[in-house]
Amino acid sequence: MASKILLVEDDPNYRAVLALALELQGYSVRQALGGQKALELLSREQPDLIISDLEMSGMDGRTLCKHTRGDSGLRNIPFIILSAFVDPDGSGVLPDLPADRCLSKQVSNSQLLQLIKELLDGSRKMPRFNGE
Repeated sequence: MASKILLVEDDPNYRAVLALALELQGYSVRQALGGQKALELLSREQPDLIISDLEMSGMDGRTLCKHTRGDSGLRNIPFIILSAFVDPDGSGVLPDLPADRCLSKQVSNSQLLQLIKELLDGSRKMPRFNGE
């Protein structure tokens, strides 16, 4: 069975390209336009991993991430933040983000896919976040 990824992104072009790249790798991708839509989806189904933009109108990625980490049913879902505000070298990452990783949107597809594989493999072994 294909791993389910929730992709939260308000840029329709970026979301479509990334969704296609993930689907071509065999992932089942659900898409949400923003944080509020993501919460609606999360109330109905649980993905294996969440990828979210940081800056979105309405509920941003930081708020969505903090909400998932505060929910006992969602807190152990691996969470990746992709942001145009993070430099390719990783600088610009905000220390209060409880995401598993925060990456630049300039990350290569191969790097992102490798990270997804690592996080999904790790989440099957042990919880990713302990709420501390």
